[in-house]
Amino acid sequence: MFPAAAAESGQASTSTVGPQDELSACVAQAIQSLPVSRKADFLLKTALTLVESGQYGEDVENYLEIFLKTPGLAKDQMVGALLARGRARRSAGKALLAKAQQDFEAVARLDPSNREVAHFLRSESKGTSRLSIHFTSEPAHRRTPPEVWSRIASFIPRFHLRNWLYVSAFHRDIAQSVIFRTMDIYFGEEQQDNMHRGMDIFDRVKWDQAFARKIKTLRLHWAYEEGDMLDVMTRIFRNALPSFIALREFEWIGYPELRVEMVQAILSSHPNLQSLGLIGWHFDAEGVSRFSRLTKFTLRAEDDDGFADMGEVRTVLDNNSRTLRHLCLGAYLARNHSWDTAFQSVTIKNLTHLDLVDTRISHIVLARIAHAHQLQSLTLHGTFEEPSSASVVFGSDHIIDGRHTFLPHLEAFRFVLVGHDHELVLFQNVVQFLRQRPKLRRLDLGNCPWDLVSSVLPDLVELKVLRVRIANLTAEIMGNLVKSLPKDMVAIHLAVTASDKSLHLYASQFASFPNLHLLHLSNSTHRRPLSNMMMSEKDFLYQTDLWMSQARHVAAYVPSLDFLGWNGEHYVVVRGEGSSVQLSGASGVVEEGSALGLELENSRVELKELPARRRLDCSKGVDLGSEDACWLERKDVPIDYELPSTDAQS
Repeated sequence: MFPAAAAESGQASTSTVGPQDELSACVAQAIQSLPVSRKADFLLKTALTLVESGQYGEDVENYLEIFLKTPGLAKDQMVGALLARGRARRSAGKALLAKAQQDFEAVARLDPSNREVAHFLRSESKGTSRLSIHFTSEPAHRRTPPEVWSRIASFIPRFHLRNWLYVSAFHRDIAQSVIFRTMDIYFGEEQQDNMHRGMDIFDRVKWDQAFARKIKTLRLHWAYEEGDMLDVMTRIFRNALPSFIALREFEWIGYPELRVEMVQAILSSHPNLQSLGLIGWHFDAEGVSRFSRLTKFTLRAEDDDGFADMGEVRTVLDNNSRTLRHLCLGAYLARNHSWDTAFQSVTIKNLTHLDLVDTRISHIVLARIAHAHQLQSLTLHGTFEEPSSASVVFGSDHIIDGRHTFLPHLEAFRFVLVGHDHELVLFQNVVQFLRQRPKLRRLDLGNCPWDLVSSVLPDLVELKVLRVRIANLTAEIMGNLVKSLPKDMVAIHLAVTASDKSLHLYASQFASFPNLHLLHLSNSTHRRPLSNMMMSEKDFLYQTDLWMSQARHVAAYVPSLDFLGWNGEHYVVVRGEGSSVQLSGASGVVEEGSALGLELENSRVELKELPARRRLDCSKGVDLGSEDACWLERKDVPIDYELPSTDAQS
């Protein structure tokens, strides 16, 4: 039985294989006789049939690869083949990713503490696939993640970032998020245009939530006397306040000062503010201590006879002890005032940034600062009640195992004293306190003698920002200054009382800093010409042209500059092609200071003047492109109370 069955089976098998071989041979012979175009068409149809049936694999990949190499193909055939292969590859990739996800989940069940698999699962949950591929034929904004573009935009000055508004909708959205992040609105009885602009902004945030989400910092500048107009404006603002749905920082600047009813309105609409600033002549903000999640608090009250008790500042610190890290306090130097009560708060030791501006600093306050070991940034601007005690505090610093005992984490230090120019021992101890601090990035020693400043600069290898005052500037001193600074300097402010030649002729010295973003050169005896009865219009125009020509000279000889400070005024640098001037005495090359060089600079470098400093502006003030530049050019250090911007000392 079995042999017979086997025989029958073998016979059936033989009879089946034979015709198939003949068919294959016949089909192969027929295909060989076809022209190339018909062979390619047959190969494409076969591949498409296999793809549609879900049999995509190496064979089909090979079919399509050979098909695409065939010369003389029609455009529609190539498009069809590429689309089919793209769809098949994507489907296969999704299937592999699904299997990979199953493997990761299995690992997570077996080893929940595995960090690598946790990273993969977290990435998948956020929709960020590590296997996404971008091609060079795609637009740049598709090949680069939006987060990268946002990071790039954060380093571009807002003046130049406006060009992004006209590139594409994608770039416009990113630029707007940076430009409108900080919003300054000005209200005053003599500022009708600013008032209308503020009203337009209030209207827009009510109906445009996308725009409202871009505003993270709101700064209101007030200049109103008591009356009906003030009541109307505050009512309009209170109605618009809840529409600022993404607000994180709020500052009230000017007069009337922030009062209890407005504090209550802000608390009801934005109880979780991270930063609150009160800048004016009085402290009227009763109830401000009810904020409990502040990371930054600013108070500048020129008088202490406001409606609020100054003791409430201590309550603000106590109620925000878990979160508050940045404290800025200011009080008019001409009156006796002490922050002793506020500095008794336990919050002081948790601070990372502290600014005492235009105020008297007692020994108690300085002793509490000495125990704030977490401080990374410290500004001391004003007068010490006991200069000798302050000298002892700074002189008590020691280095143990390479670590300073006084403020070991210091990265930014501003020491601007009023009325202590002859306290040489104090300055010596401060300079000694700064030695061997490789972490120090920003430095401003006010009127500290140049010979002391120059002795400490070589130790500060990571210095990026410097403000220095040199009483009598010479070419030798300038050379020593440039040599003692790291080449990675980002911002420099040089103030002089007298100079052996005009400051713009020293511009070439700063060209050796390739990353210099802001340079401010200031001579206390030089200011922009003002039209008056003693000067003819012709002389006034000539002096003004000379003033601007010298400023453009500096910008032309330092090609890295985005912003220029010139004798107390600030400008955005806009460059044309070939705006830099070569510094060489070789034949045919423009030399520094030559008439031809100035003519070339004037034609290729343009300066756009920034708004003048305002009386009560705080650290943000006018945008200067970076946090380093804003720190260096703070509008409230020093403070000019009475002089207009063109006459004020820088």
